[in-house]
Amino acid sequence: MDRSLGACLARHPVIATLYGPEQVNAFVGSVAEIGIVANVELRRLAPVIAALNRAGKYVIVNIDSCEGLSQDKGGVEYLADIGVASLVSTRVATIQRANRAGMVTMQKVFVTDRSTWPRSVKALEQSDPNLVQIMPAPMLAHMAPSDLKALPPIVASGFVCNQADVAAALRHGAVAVSTSDAGLWSVDAKTLR
Repeated sequence: MDRSLGACLARHPVIATLYGPEQVNAFVGSVAEIGIVANVELRRLAPVIAALNRAGKYVIVNIDSCEGLSQDKGGVEYLADIGVASLVSTRVATIQRANRAGMVTMQKVFVTDRSTWPRSVKALEQSDPNLVQIMPAPMLAHMAPSDLKALPPIVASGFVCNQADVAAALRHGAVAVSTSDAGLWSVDAKTLR
């Protein structure tokens, strides 16, 4: 994992999830240092990235949710060209392409029940992401410690509703949580101790 990303997570383990450009100002005004940009159409993406980079924020783009990028093989290169250092995707091929481009990668995994877990682990082995985003966050409490240790650093997401949920996810092995709840974007590591 990129050192600057690791340092950011140590200070502020809550990653802001922005669903559209309307949330840029709230993110810029928060203490959160890392944000996942989702649901931004291609023609609006470059200005959003530029604004967040100017504000000193670490940007992760959810390539799967950005219209015009999700199925485009040139999407990873486009993101690198506009100054994106990191992306998240559910797709093995996209993560592999981003790894080759030198980007920091996070693979999103939905854990709906125990039967889906072996498939998810196999996909993670193939893609070799820097981080894994596990959804929903409460599933961490039900996973075997050996499974969690075998994974890249974990970002818990989904059903993170309050500071207690953040603390629980971190206690169960996550290095961070991601949430669209702007009220949690200013939680820092000191308040969770």
